[in-house]
Amino acid sequence: MGKILVFDVDGVIIDVSKTYHLAIQKTVERYVGESVPLEEVKNYKFRWGINNDYYASYAIIALKKYGVPEEEIKKLSLECKNAVAFCLEKRFNLPITVDEVTQTFIDYFEGVKDNEELFLEPFVFEWLKRKKYKLAVLTGRPKGDLEYSFKKFNLLDKFDVIVCDDTIEDVALRKPNPYALYYTLKLLGAKPKDDKYYLGDTVADKWMAQGYKNRYGDTNLTYIQCNFSEKREEGDITFYTPKELKNFLLQL
Repeated sequence: MGKILVFDVDGVIIDVSKTYHLAIQKTVERYVGESVPLEEVKNYKFRWGINNDYYASYAIIALKKYGVPEEEIKKLSLECKNAVAFCLEKRFNLPITVDEVTQTFIDYFEGVKDNEELFLEPFVFEWLKRKKYKLAVLTGRPKGDLEYSFKKFNLLDKFDVIVCDDTIEDVALRKPNPYALYYTLKLLGAKPKDDKYYLGDTVADKWMAQGYKNRYGDTNLTYIQCNFSEKREEGDITFYTPKELKNFLLQL
């Protein structure tokens, strides 16, 4: 029986409060034409459980500029999962496209991407690998963004498997669909009796972990919730500071 750890990136390994979250804010402000507090933007993203930041931006614009009711956004987030923005565009016949908002987000993100800081340093993963644990990343980031950050922080060779947003071809099966976690564990060669951990920071991560256990009947999965910047969901285990998480991992 071995140990397997699957990590989300944003909010777990890397602090994105000055990069991805800021890019959402600037994208939303560009379309709504007024200032929108960063905390408000984050609250919408996490409350709705939208994993993809492009699509979170689109959903907030749909709410604030075009008056799409929040309950409809929540409903479509559950129904459409990772395709929520496309569902909003089609269902409400919105005059801006998902592709247009995505490109605006990318333009803003390029200007702030070097503001990232680490929550978990490379030595943590090196220690886990020395203990023969299998390590993976399951992220909503596109491959190019992930590789840029991981090369900068010397993390690229620390994981046995890396699954990015564009690794899985079918958009509907990408994170936070439970299939994405199943797919990642399958690539790692996980066995039923292995102790498995998934580390995330959003309600979407929690839903995915619960959905995986329900759909695939795997009870040997522990969901670890990382509430480093603010109190959100509770996991099977919950940490409130990177130091707490590091201590746990180094003693695992």
